[in-house]
Amino acid sequence: MADTEYKRLIQVSKDRALFGFLAVAQRAIQDAERAAADQQSAARSGADRTALAAVRHFLRQDSAQLLRRAEALYRGYLDRAFQTMYVDLRPGMRKLSADELTLIDDEVVNHQIEVGRLAERIREANEETIGRLNVIVAQLHGQTEARERENPFRPYLVARALYEAVKDAVSDDARARTAFELLSAAALAHLPGFYQSVRDAFGSLGVQGKFVMQRSRNPHNPRHYQGPTAEAAMARLMPGLQRLVETLQVSHAAAPSGGIGTSVAAGGGQQPDIQDFIRRMFSGPRGLAGLAGGNRPAAPPVNPLVAELGRHQKQDPGADIARLRESLSLDKASMMERMTVDVVSMLFDFIREDDKIPVAQRQAIARLQIPLLKAAVLEPDLLHDEGHPARQLLNRLSSAAAAADPSDEGGRAVGAEIGRVVQRVLDEFDTDCAVFADCLQAFDRFMSGHLRQDDTAARRATEAVEAAERFSILLTRTTGALCDVLLPMNVDKRISDFIIHAWPHVLVHASWQDVEAGRGGDHPQSLYRQYHAVLADLVWSVQDKQTPPERNALIRLLPDLVRRLRGGLALIQMEESESKSMLDLLMDMHTQILRGAAGSQAAARNSLEELRGEFARVVVNWERASWEQAEPPQPRASLIEEVFARRGVAAELRLDAAFAGASADEREFLARTWLLGTRVAFAAPDGQQLPGRLVWISTHRSLYLFRREGGELTLYTYASLLEALRDESLAPVEYAPVFERAVESLLFGAGRLAQPA
Repeated sequence: MADTEYKRLIQVSKDRALFGFLAVAQRAIQDAERAAADQQSAARSGADRTALAAVRHFLRQDSAQLLRRAEALYRGYLDRAFQTMYVDLRPGMRKLSADELTLIDDEVVNHQIEVGRLAERIREANEETIGRLNVIVAQLHGQTEARERENPFRPYLVARALYEAVKDAVSDDARARTAFELLSAAALAHLPGFYQSVRDAFGSLGVQGKFVMQRSRNPHNPRHYQGPTAEAAMARLMPGLQRLVETLQVSHAAAPSGGIGTSVAAGGGQQPDIQDFIRRMFSGPRGLAGLAGGNRPAAPPVNPLVAELGRHQKQDPGADIARLRESLSLDKASMMERMTVDVVSMLFDFIREDDKIPVAQRQAIARLQIPLLKAAVLEPDLLHDEGHPARQLLNRLSSAAAAADPSDEGGRAVGAEIGRVVQRVLDEFDTDCAVFADCLQAFDRFMSGHLRQDDTAARRATEAVEAAERFSILLTRTTGALCDVLLPMNVDKRISDFIIHAWPHVLVHASWQDVEAGRGGDHPQSLYRQYHAVLADLVWSVQDKQTPPERNALIRLLPDLVRRLRGGLALIQMEESESKSMLDLLMDMHTQILRGAAGSQAAARNSLEELRGEFARVVVNWERASWEQAEPPQPRASLIEEVFARRGVAAELRLDAAFAGASADEREFLARTWLLGTRVAFAAPDGQQLPGRLVWISTHRSLYLFRREGGELTLYTYASLLEALRDESLAPVEYAPVFERAVESLLFGAGRLAQPA
């Protein structure tokens, strides 16, 4: 990463933090004042009420001063923190003389306790995001160990700025303590958004803060992997690792001030660390920037190594890189290119020994090594970018191969498609990596069709899954649209609540039944058409009627309106008692209106035509349901059960989860690693592992359908799937994608190589 890019990252994140802190402080002051008012009204003693009244007065009258002071303090702490990131400017005990030591008074102790307590609460509430920021800061500085004290966005600085701002503004200790407690509690509710915005600032510039892969005790954690490393693979890796060590030693000798691979902890003059080099090579752009001892030269317009690899790809497409290495003109290649050749060669050495992939498919996938090496030379980001299409294609093919049984017809079909995709890459890939993305999309389309055709019950279930997700999306959108229309209107709250509570369900059910019956929206018997018309008629019917013609029109409308209301509530199977209660309420309201004793004559009213025009904005189209939000929709369990029952699909529905949503990282983890065809193991009550397979993922990734070996179907929401992974009631057979497994083996082998004999 160039210095200009590094400075831009720092400035963008710093600006985001300053703006976010100011917003948090402003909202916290407002919330703290309201909390003080609530506590004052509930206080039992006069002294407590008086103290809270004083705090309220301070928060209301001196909020601008408090805000300016907090912002100035945080800006100063942030500036200092950015200067000291992984630069130790703090005085150590060995540098202090006795003259510089002083006794610590009670105020300093109280300061540390109060600030530390708030910092801990902030950390607990934002543990994952703060941890990721710690990693980002470490990786920006080429470090392999993340330390929170080096993170300029650490909770301690936020807590300290708030504490000292209150202490500076309030002279009375008891009042200051109360104000700080109220402000702390209020700020906690807004700090998750603050930390997420800072993290998004890095993410928008391509820095994600990926945790270093290492052997972990939790095999199903999204970011840490473990697994047996085959001795055969280790034996094949060792020559390449030894060659890397020799290359690093040559580079180190040429750059004694600290060249490629020098241990970060040791500094210049120490022997190269092969494990650290590999880790940094796969850790991101800034880690790569330091590997060559400075700025990397730009690649020539026509790269000789790429051209040479291209000739081998055409003439000997199945060639082994290790065998070709001696014939490649690597003396003309850059240091990084020679290392890339060795690293990619070792990655495929591991893949050829990966026993999770059938032998025939391993051999087919191994033919991608020359195209993948060429892509890595053309685009070095491939090595550390999980989203690179070449890397995704390699993982996708390997995962599908691991899930396919080559002894049955379906498995052979998957194997044939893998061979076809590999051959297409060999035939078409020159210098444009877009072919990998095209092949990935084509293979995903194949897997989608293959899994739907493989089993009749599964095919019906996939249709039910899509219908359930579509139902949820349309309900959410229809409810929002009705709220937008009703909000500006002067509608009795009882009626608006009824419409928002019940009528989105009616409209979506009606649209669904029309599609099932083959009726279009303009069909005379369209249920959607008649129940949509209820909206304008109902709202108009509960408005005051000031003239006899209006009351006569209402009398003529009521029988048909009541009939349609009953039909709509029956359509969604509303409880009889709830339906009767609503209809009784309407009868009372209409009676009052017809008697001329409803409401104020000055109330704003809309004509029936005006209402119909407003409600025309509410549109439900079953065939065009889409979702544009960052998070997947959250299908309701009752809807899923209803859709599956109507479709006649028998499946175990695991829809309950202890949490409602998932973090962006968890959603990314599911999107990257849980793909159609993934093999899984279900934990049985007796401790046995029951094999299964992921056969469908809904369009917007909210529902995951699995088929067990005996044909039984199980459905998870994305939240309940994450929970199942956490409690290990479900686990993927491949503990990580093949590329990540190969990288882990490299790290493991490098660590073994570094150990004394």
